[in-house]
Amino acid sequence: MFTFSEVSIAEIENEITALNASKVGTFKNIPAKLVKQTSDICSRVFLDIWNQEIVEQNVFPSKLKKADITPIHKKEETTSVNNFRPVSILPSVSKVLERIMKKQLLSYINQFLSSSLCGYRKGFNTQTALLALIEKWKLTLDQNGYAGAVLMDLSKAFDTINHELLVAKLHAYGFDINSLHVIMSYLTDRWQRVKIDTTVSSWKELLQGVPQGSVLGPILFNIYINDLFFLLKETDVCNFADDTTPYICDESLENVINKLEHDSCLAIEWFENNYMKMNTEKCHLLISGNKHEQIWAKIGEHKIWEENKVKLLGVTIDSKLRFNEHVTNLCNKANRKLTALIRLVKFLSFEKKRILVKAFVESQFKYCPLVWMFHSRTLNKRINRLHERALRLIYNDYESDFDDLLAKDGSFCVHHNNLHALVIEIYKTVHGITEVNLSSFLEKNSDGPILRGKSDFKVPHVKTVYNGENSIRYLGPLIWNYVPLHIKESNSLEEFKKKLKLWKPAECPCRLCKNYVNGIGFINTTL
Repeated sequence: MFTFSEVSIAEIENEITALNASKVGTFKNIPAKLVKQTSDICSRVFLDIWNQEIVEQNVFPSKLKKADITPIHKKEETTSVNNFRPVSILPSVSKVLERIMKKQLLSYINQFLSSSLCGYRKGFNTQTALLALIEKWKLTLDQNGYAGAVLMDLSKAFDTINHELLVAKLHAYGFDINSLHVIMSYLTDRWQRVKIDTTVSSWKELLQGVPQGSVLGPILFNIYINDLFFLLKETDVCNFADDTTPYICDESLENVINKLEHDSCLAIEWFENNYMKMNTEKCHLLISGNKHEQIWAKIGEHKIWEENKVKLLGVTIDSKLRFNEHVTNLCNKANRKLTALIRLVKFLSFEKKRILVKAFVESQFKYCPLVWMFHSRTLNKRINRLHERALRLIYNDYESDFDDLLAKDGSFCVHHNNLHALVIEIYKTVHGITEVNLSSFLEKNSDGPILRGKSDFKVPHVKTVYNGENSIRYLGPLIWNYVPLHIKESNSLEEFKKKLKLWKPAECPCRLCKNYVNGIGFINTTL
């Protein structure tokens, strides 16, 4: 059974130190900066609140449950209220106590959380969720199979959580009666008002949902939807926060459709029983594989047709898994920002130019690089041209070639940065540093004696280029073999990253690094 336990003064002081002084608190309330400056006084007060009010009396202080709602624009036009996300700004004092609650909650509940749950968890991110989906699809397509997914659209997921049902689920996971009283006290009697600039609305009570922007809200949301993933038996799930996408791989296209329809109906029923709103009309269907007809599936009461491309967790995925449109969009965004910077370049110092280029141009290619890194050679050249323009802008050098500009900047091209990101994830997998690793699609080489020069992973047999060679399961072992031994034998992740910054993967075996020889094809001339 789980119960909240008493803490020491040292734990309180650690949480106060961890507060971000730049974050704002509620309107006309104690700022985090002042709490940190007076931690020697505040820590004793926090200790009494936690050990006496929360642990002994099972009550969360009511004065810490008042929030200012700041509307944050999330999409489309700004004239519609529905296009804004209500983010709760809570008192700084509340965050200290919530952090302690979260630590104690996670130490117990992590053993019950599904591995498909990738939102708001240490070591999990959107790349984790997408990689699992993409690599399974590529393995299936390489074997002439079929893959499909249904992208589900939830409406205001955080705001529809039922408090009584959440507490019932916590009880089922082993929370004792005292801890349930604390959680219910935290959720109920909550008041909020909308704040725009210095104008505030009247107070309204929050009758359901968890506050967005709180420390404890995301983990409570994860617990609330966790049992959904144990219900779906026919499909896997790509999930991040309220984005839930059942997907399936199979040798038969008919089985793919049937299993998607079956688990989608179960998911819809689960959402209804758990007071969550799903818009079946806004669901999307993506099917991959060799077929000659347009496919549809019945999701709930609606028939939805497959699409050639969908946007999932910020990445545009096409049915052939080429990612050309996604990378094209990244180039267009980076190009627009670079064009805007060119107008300001004569007013900026060297350091400011370098910072702005890296923040607004190069950063466009930092999101989920392992997902889209297997794009076309044409797009790779376009990325390099864009990167070259940015470096010429920084150094005002229009004579040197791209390699010399990279050397002057002490950096690598985008593709080599992606390879660095790949070997960092492999290093984490080899040493078991993170809970999430690539072991699900990298096969360890356990045959025979352990020799110094032996590869850590097996290179799988593949049938195709686009879905076989252009995959992490194939390229990962090859790239890892090219990493020098003195780098692979680093004693820590920090040391590994430091050494990696000096290594250029010049002998990369991937398709982008091969040269085309007329009459022969693509070959790696660096070997």
